[in-house]
Parts: sequence; structure tokens; C-alpha cells
Amino acid sequence: MSSLDPVRHLRFSLLVLVVVIGLGTLGYSLIEGWGAFDSLSMTVITLATVGFKEVHDLSDAGKAFTIILIVFGAGIIAYAVGSMIQIMVERQLRSILGRKKMENQINRRQGHYTICGYGRIGTLTCREFLDRPTPFVVVEKEPELCEKLSNEGILFVHGDATDDETLISGGGLHG
Repeated sequence: MSSLDPVRHLRFSLLVLVVVIGLGTLGYSLIEGWGAFDSLSMTVITLATVGFKEVHDLSDAGKAFTIILIVFGAGIIAYAVGSMIQIMVERQLRSILGRKKMENQINRRQGHYTICGYGRIGTLTCREFLDRPTPFVVVEKEPELCEKLSNEGILFVHGDATDDETLISGGGLHG
């Protein structure tokens, strides 16, 4: 498993967690002779470490099984939570770094056109400029359209084109 694919790590850890819940349920059924629901309940209580009392009194073998289940289950849950946190942090970092890279490209760009808005006319203008190729930056205030611009690899500034500060950040005004 690649260390660069946290989604795969998360899927793997969730699969292992489901297997551990199944094995825990089966283990309590076999060791203690409990029904499926009591065994599942005890497994979830144990893995969640919520501190409820046992569903029924445990034999020594049941106590030993519970210890093993806690050690493995807590490790798997920690791994799954770590994978979820890694996914969230990496997405945030990619977003921040991608935005910073785009800002640097915009700041280096000179002699470009500024397209105010990515509506019907702005989209047509962008297509025309991309076909030529002509350098441009789009100023767009709608987050959904900014997402679309980002996905299409078009340089843009998120903001209101009627605001001088926004136009300056897009290189459209020189103070």
C-alpha cells in the first residue's frame, strides 16, 4: 500500500475494522455462548471504549478476549482516524498551495487581459483567448464558478470585479 494514498489507507482500515467487529461478535458468541446481538453490543462497547458495563459477566477467557479486542481494535480505530485526518489536512494543504501557486502566476503575468466574470460572455471570451492563446485572468465572485475555473486550469481571482483591490490583485489595475 502506497504511503501517498490516504484514501486507500482509510478504506483498508475501515474494512479491517468491520472484520474485527465481525470477529469480536463471533468470539463472544463462541467463548461466552451469547446471542449475536449481545455479542455485537459487547464488541462495539469494547471497541468504542465508552466504559459501559459488560453485557453479561465475563469468564476469564472472555476477559482475555476483551483485552485482545481492545488492543487490536483501538489500534485500528486510531489508524482509521489518522487516515481521515490525513485526508482532510492534505486536501487543505493542496488547496492552500494551489491557490498560492495561482497567485504567484497571476503576479508574474504582465500584459494580460482581465475578464470580469465567468458568465455567458466571460466563458465565451475565455474560450476565444484560450484558442489564440492570449494571456488573461478572470475575476469571479461566485464560488461555484471559481471551482469550475480551477478545475479547468484557468487563472482567476475570487472577488468582486467592481472592487479596485480585487482588480489590483488580478493585475487589472496598476496603482
